Amino acid sequence: MTDEHACPYCQLEEAGRDPIGGWVHRDEHWLVGQGPAETTMPGAMKITSRRHFVDFAEMTPDESASFGTLLTRLDAALRATTDAERVHLVSTRDRVQHFHAWLYPRAASHALRGTAFLDAPQHGDPADAARAAVAVRDHLATSGRTAPNS
Repeated sequence: MTDEHACPYCQLEEAGRDPIGGWVHRDEHWLVGQGPAETTMPGAMKITSRRHFVDFAEMTPDESASFGTLLTRLDAALRATTDAERVHLVSTRDRVQHFHAWLYPRAASHALRGTAFLDAPQHGDPADAARAAVAVRDHLATSGRTAPNS
């Protein structure tokens, strides 16, 4: 396991490395932001735990419950703000051993499905990625279930 003091994800807010378009959601357990435009499509969101742990089994009951609720809200927001037919959840944690998960919206018109879609190179325009982040954040804020500090 990565030492908490050497973990780049433990330093996200202190380092001032806000994701493109700013944080989409922040609460006591999670940080959510748009992925880098050079490696993800607009609307691809990374969910990072605030507390240093690696595996699902290490979540506290509060983290586990809030993760499920957050996934539900983000799925709805991505479907409402992108042309997503499906929102894929991926979490490997092999390179950076700090809990994080990715949500990848897949349009109905996209030719690839499932793992073929996830394996395909992804990238996007930084301006489009920023607009996607703002749209998701705005949807979360107006959905009536906004978490503190989001």
